[in-house]
Amino acid sequence: MARKWKIDQHLTAIVLSEADEILGGVPGFLLTLKNGILTPNAGVDLKNSPPGMATLWPLDPDKSAQRLRARLERRYTTRVGVEIVDSHVTPLRLGTVGLAIGASGFLPVLDSRKRLDLFGRPIKVTQTNVADDLAAMAHLLMGEAAQRVGAVLIRGARVTLNNSGRSKLAKLHREKCLIANSLSKVRS
Repeated sequence: MARKWKIDQHLTAIVLSEADEILGGVPGFLLTLKNGILTPNAGVDLKNSPPGMATLWPLDPDKSAQRLRARLERRYTTRVGVEIVDSHVTPLRLGTVGLAIGASGFLPVLDSRKRLDLFGRPIKVTQTNVADDLAAMAHLLMGEAAQRVGAVLIRGARVTLNNSGRSKLAKLHREKCLIANSLSKVRS
């Protein structure tokens, strides 16, 4: 795979150990499934890692967000929501955007189904991924290069605080996903 996709052998070995599934690739990157998320290189990143090292996703991003939230709530005696954010790519779009790989303390999806649109029609499909919207805002502020911004505080976000909220509530089963289900059919 390293030769086929022109990826460093050591990086390829780490990606293979981190990925749940390899779906394909382009020169420099493997398309992987990791924790139910389509992402390049299973989230393994050399950028902003010390030389000879790689940055990996936490073993359980939701649990990491939950532990951080508990510490923040104890220290500041207020309720908060916390996300673990990484960058990822969107199909057929240039550049990276933020992705909530872990969340705790708020409902990650706002369900607009059965509400009415501007013209009084019932909304049938729309659910807003609040977690990824917030992750995109944080990602923009944190930057991708040498900015050294490790955390972002977002106030006034329209979220529903909820102790059972976690990023897994925003995941869609592969058979119901337009992109993942289409990929499976093309490969068959």
